[in-house]
Amino acid sequence: MSRATGDEGRRLRVDLDIEPGREWDCPIVSEADSVADVNVNAVGDECNVDLQPADGGDMIRATGEVGDDCLCYVFQRFGCVPHIQRVRDGTMLVTTYVDDRAVVRGLIEGLQGILGHVRLVRLAVVEGPDASEQVTFDLSSLTTKQRQGLELAVVRGYFDDDRDVDLGQLADELDISKSALSQRLRTAQAKLIKEVFDESGA
Repeated sequence: MSRATGDEGRRLRVDLDIEPGREWDCPIVSEADSVADVNVNAVGDECNVDLQPADGGDMIRATGEVGDDCLCYVFQRFGCVPHIQRVRDGTMLVTTYVDDRAVVRGLIEGLQGILGHVRLVRLAVVEGPDASEQVTFDLSSLTTKQRQGLELAVVRGYFDDDRDVDLGQLADELDISKSALSQRLRTAQAKLIKEVFDESGA
């Protein structure tokens, strides 16, 4: 895993819940319904996968092709390494590390373009040369509507300093009023900040 290139050694840990669909031709989801451990080695156009079934069965080794509709291809485009934590009922929990939020946006949009359901479930700021200090934002505490609003705001770059999208545009995408979206974002941010300070004991 590569380290951050910034002066302060700051990186973002991104956890994504990905549901590619049963028609997706990939050994990660086609070889077993529930997997506890996944090792992916994608080189060039070939992908070799080792899967450890959650029921404790024998290791499954399979080979697939890396195409432009492949999860590994999208991660490679953004210079990210996918760490697949588990597979359950065709849904993957994938962790990766990036250097800035622009990569988060591009990665999620790229995955949504080929895989359908992609949900940001956790975002953590990892700081320090040993990456031992983390500020984690666990989105599971949010309601579905709050999470959707926050995800869209992150993906569209609403929180970036050089943002080119406003609240009205985001509200239009969600088919709600600006005031309703503003309230959702404020509530979501307040929940996440409270959670971080509660966990840190501040």
